[in-house]
Amino acid sequence: MRKTTKTRRDVLRKTAGAGSAGISLALAGCGGSGGGNGGGGGAGDPVDPIELIVTTQDYDPVRYEFGNLIADNWRELGFEVEVNPLAWNSIVDQAMTQQDFDAFTLNWAGRAERLDPDVFSYSLHHSSQTDKGSYNHINYVNSEYDEYAETQRETYDEEERREAVMKCQEIFAEDQPRTPIANQTQAMPYLEDRFDEVVNMMGEGLMSFWTAVDSVPADGVEQISLGYPSDVNNLNPVDGAATHDTQTMRLIYDKLVRIDRDGTTRNWLAEEIEEVDDTTIRATIREGEQWHDGEDLTIEDVKFSFDYLGEHSSVLGGFIDTLESTEIVDDRTVEFSFEEPFAPFIPIGLGQVFIIPQHIWEGVPDDLDGVSEPVEWENPEPVGSGPFKFVEWNRDEQMTLEANEDHFNPPNIQELIKVPGADMQSLVRLVEDESLDMIGWVAGPDTVNRLDSEVDHVGISSIDSHGWYHINYQLDRAPFDDVAVRHALADAIPKQDIVDIVMDGMASVAHTFMAEVNEFWHNPDVMEFGDDIEGAQATLEEAGYTLQNGRLYYPEE
Repeated sequence: MRKTTKTRRDVLRKTAGAGSAGISLALAGCGGSGGGNGGGGGAGDPVDPIELIVTTQDYDPVRYEFGNLIADNWRELGFEVEVNPLAWNSIVDQAMTQQDFDAFTLNWAGRAERLDPDVFSYSLHHSSQTDKGSYNHINYVNSEYDEYAETQRETYDEEERREAVMKCQEIFAEDQPRTPIANQTQAMPYLEDRFDEVVNMMGEGLMSFWTAVDSVPADGVEQISLGYPSDVNNLNPVDGAATHDTQTMRLIYDKLVRIDRDGTTRNWLAEEIEEVDDTTIRATIREGEQWHDGEDLTIEDVKFSFDYLGEHSSVLGGFIDTLESTEIVDDRTVEFSFEEPFAPFIPIGLGQVFIIPQHIWEGVPDDLDGVSEPVEWENPEPVGSGPFKFVEWNRDEQMTLEANEDHFNPPNIQELIKVPGADMQSLVRLVEDESLDMIGWVAGPDTVNRLDSEVDHVGISSIDSHGWYHINYQLDRAPFDDVAVRHALADAIPKQDIVDIVMDGMASVAHTFMAEVNEFWHNPDVMEFGDDIEGAQATLEEAGYTLQNGRLYYPEE
């Protein structure tokens, strides 16, 4: 095993001021031009400065700390790097929606539906998914990769599909459009005396759907509060770009199927799923279901949901873009038809698309003043059919959801209060003084160790994640359009130090987008980058880049 002589204290001391130091350095060198921003310097010119966007330290100390460590190593290669900490909501808008970034740190959350490989192999990396608001915000385009990503979608034979997913990971690793860094062990605090049973799930910890629905409060506890280090952006199912938003909306809106705690598919609003043939699937919904406003939930609502969200939602539409038609068979059955076989449709299509009420959404946007597109509507009082009903939302204060007692799977928690924290530490303080029941976000290693050893009334829920920390590169701008640069940047990332020091061993090094814990789909034989700054320097030199007075220059023609 690789040894390290650094301590976590050394790293934290160094990164505490690194963000501001990096900004000063970059501004001095940029003359006010403000980061790379697609400058695209010519042959023999200095390599464009890099703006590396990280979260604030309070929001996620892991991303903040490893971002600064990486910036230091990139500067050793001769890159001019500005580290720019932004609030999470700003990152969602600027980087993930507008695609206006050089590089940024991100953790693709290990949501249940992402246990199937389609989201990470197709939605994140297929060239058809590069529109603003879609997941391929890095603009990765590789026709050979596309071919295997499409094959895994079209192949029902599990072994053949697995081979395609293995190939996707192999090509991804060679191209390094993003660089995976680590898969985290999710350790989340909760008040032990408030529960008889706390349910968690691989990849989602205490933010899982099943935590809210199946956890059992202690006798006499009717209200459970759940903290998260940012507020929800919106409750519009058409949007769905941010994980926290969808994690909240799935409590309010039903889906035809749910991904169970073990990663398998469980029929949900659908009582029965029938695979008629390779291009036809039928779903029969439960009888007698109603919306939260008392209206009957009909098979017309189900057809409308797939048609409407397929047309207007760039995120959900990406999951069902192979759907050719949705036809009503009878008053409880709908038939989905495809031009080509679509293997992940049940976990990804039926497991992702929210069922929304036609009597509300058919008037959006035409019946609303000042709204030109469905994605613009705030949906201030969402009406779903799910296990929780929306009650009220005071933005930046709290959101209240109450149990839907008439649901076919009513939750054990009577009232769920979602509390946005100013930062993670403020949430931890609330748990410590018993003002908050649980946190749906991973606490830092120091915090976990302290709570576990010193605070008797706080328990730690731990489970491995298939989500992955990584760096994103904007491939449509220099210098990230050069694979040699991406290889060098990836090799300069101190992955093992990040796992051992920043994450205090509560993680494992990652080299691909399917985590080792997701064993069947994981490819252990991809090209590996990281922990090799000398190799990074050699890669740049072989590609013709030169170092002059500590600054990296593009190759001459």
